[in-house]
Amino acid sequence: MTVERTEIAQAYPDRHRRRSLGNRIRRILRGLRWRFALGLIRSAFRVAKAGGRTYEPVEIGGRRFANVRDTDERWRAVSQVLRDYDVKNLLDIGCAEGWFVRRAATEHNCFAIGIEATDTVIVGELARLHDRVQRAATVKAFMTPEAIRSLPQFDVVLCLSVLHHVIRAFGIAAAEQFLRALATRVNKVLVFEIGTADETSWMSFLPEESQGQQGQEIFVRELLQRCGFRNVQVIAESAAYHREVQRFLFTAEPARRVTQDKLESLQVA
Repeated sequence: MTVERTEIAQAYPDRHRRRSLGNRIRRILRGLRWRFALGLIRSAFRVAKAGGRTYEPVEIGGRRFANVRDTDERWRAVSQVLRDYDVKNLLDIGCAEGWFVRRAATEHNCFAIGIEATDTVIVGELARLHDRVQRAATVKAFMTPEAIRSLPQFDVVLCLSVLHHVIRAFGIAAAEQFLRALATRVNKVLVFEIGTADETSWMSFLPEESQGQQGQEIFVRELLQRCGFRNVQVIAESAAYHREVQRFLFTAEPARRVTQDKLESLQVA
């Protein structure tokens, strides 16, 4: 028995009930009811996914469906960050189908929440409900800086290929406000990715000086540092949406954490 199950057993001791025909019938009916409900969820998943390949992978009943983005390379990098920072909880802003949320919960025992503004989140959430994945959930919401500040802090926040959509819709100033709000919700580390000025879809919306790998790295480093982060590092790269170029994956720590650590050391002294 695992530690987790042992703790549950201690918290909820077994209740000894007399075996009866009524109890058996209720147990059978309850099982049939749940089986029917899970069948409906699987049917809803098939309808929701009928549009084609998803952005991130989705898995249901042990079957993983093909997707558009190169996700495995990014997950390996994110997984290493979760180990390095001993992460207990995770927030994924712009989680799409919630693949990273699901993997963080199942592989790292994190309490993981994903937030997505579009209906793509429904596909992944249906799969999660069907497979009864624990410690994970996704929410549909459009996140403004004010909405972000209403959230609790998380050990790690993922913001993967989100900010260029904010820049296109609202401009670079609004994107910086978005990042500054996000910095207040990061307890340990941010994992960050953004589209590049070398991609035809984003060339007219992103600064020209961010072209090329060196330009991309300098642009992101300066952007994150302006918005309340420090120690910006490139940890991986993966093919962009249309596979024209490589996008860098970054980590950054909240600058306010340094101030808190200094205050705590002064108090100890």
